[in-house]
Amino acid sequence: MTADSFPGSGAAPGGGVQAPAPPAPEPAGTTPAGTTPAGPVLGFRELSERVIASVADRYPWLNRVLMGMLAVFTGTCVVAVVSRLSPLPLIPVPLFVVAAYGLRQARGVTERRQLFNWVLLFALATIVGFWLIAVVGRWVE
Repeated sequence: MTADSFPGSGAAPGGGVQAPAPPAPEPAGTTPAGTTPAGPVLGFRELSERVIASVADRYPWLNRVLMGMLAVFTGTCVVAVVSRLSPLPLIPVPLFVVAAYGLRQARGVTERRQLFNWVLLFALATIVGFWLIAVVGRWVE
């Protein structure tokens, strides 16, 4: 603690550490509607598009890794058919194929909105495929 932090001490009226004065408000009409002085207000979709585009630019090898993981998931389902002697583990395979299609389409896209849509298709198809694996696992117990 410093001497300025005690009430009644220091040069500030009333003593203590004082917060700086708030900034003066902008005159009306100087900023366009829907924007702040710092820039445009972004929604969830725009933020997601920026994040996905930056990840795709920064890590170009990620597409191949995710495609390999989808291949492993599909192979695991095929092996489960042989080990369980039941066709039920093949149920999520079409969803993994749809996810791979979305990932393949996302590879060549340069526009953020299209990239977001293809990555969303990949993510949703993969999530629903895993959910189906859980459902099938409960069925065969």
